[in-house]
Amino acid sequence: MPTLELPALDGHDPLGFLAALGLQCLLTDELPDPVRLSFSPLTGRALLDSPLPDVEAITDVLAGIVARASDGTAIIGVHDDFPFRPANAADVKAGRADNQKDPIRTPRHLYPALVERTRRCDPRALPWLRAVVTDLAVDKEGRVALTPFCAPSGKQSVRTYFTKPLEEVRRHPAHLHHALTRWRRTDNFTGEYLDHRVINDAAHHPQGQSTERGVPGATWLATQTLPLFTLTGDGHRTLSTLWHHHNNRYLMIWPLWTHPLTLTPTQTLLNHPHITPTTNAPSLHNLTVFTLAAAERKPLRKSLGPLTPTPWPPPPLRNPKPPQNP
Repeated sequence: MPTLELPALDGHDPLGFLAALGLQCLLTDELPDPVRLSFSPLTGRALLDSPLPDVEAITDVLAGIVARASDGTAIIGVHDDFPFRPANAADVKAGRADNQKDPIRTPRHLYPALVERTRRCDPRALPWLRAVVTDLAVDKEGRVALTPFCAPSGKQSVRTYFTKPLEEVRRHPAHLHHALTRWRRTDNFTGEYLDHRVINDAAHHPQGQSTERGVPGATWLATQTLPLFTLTGDGHRTLSTLWHHHNNRYLMIWPLWTHPLTLTPTQTLLNHPHITPTTNAPSLHNLTVFTLAAAERKPLRKSLGPLTPTPWPPPPLRNPKPPQNP
């Protein structure tokens, strides 16, 4: 099978890494032959082993997946009602629904009802629910804790986390090719705060406008990774694959490896106990991991903020504050 180096998917970058994982998830589900992922030790870019001969063939497969979505779809392959929409004002006023901004972020004691509602809606949605929220931790409002891969702001919700990127790639399928070859940024697109470069003030915009400029194709690929990650908690704090509480910081730490892995070994490596802030080089070498990379969220307004790369190994904070659940 051919090995393709994908120039836009830099594994040192959190969005590039997550997009590479999302690509492997989607192609594994779509193709009959194995899809293997690794990274170049020279460039850090994603290397894909698959039966697809070039980037155009990969883009065609992704476009075919996107074409299965309807106007109401949030997650392809799952019932259109999931993640659940906020109740409309008329239903709340009539007492037919609760006034919840985001039904997925329910109070902890209502989590079993949310699981049952999801099961009745579509059993295929249960892995996505478990990947998005957990009742093994709570946020500052006593709601089930949200995965650290989400950092909603304003009117953002669990549903919009999936719908906004999907809407953009449906509207402009060229974003799928750009995601793999050369990123093009779109105005007024938050990138679901998986990319710190989305924040642009007027001085950085060609027309002198203050806006958010994200990468829709890479963002959509990144959102497809969530079922790969185990989300739990210790009763108070969230615990998630790739995320580590270290020196009063909550860090996303991920490996780059040279041996091509199919999806199940990839997931095993991401959960390996040696992928930690205090790991040693020999342990990584045995796993064919040639480097680790790190990122953390930088608070922005009322959000935990965008994922921002941090040096490896991460330096200690000067004025440490305990991390909070989103």
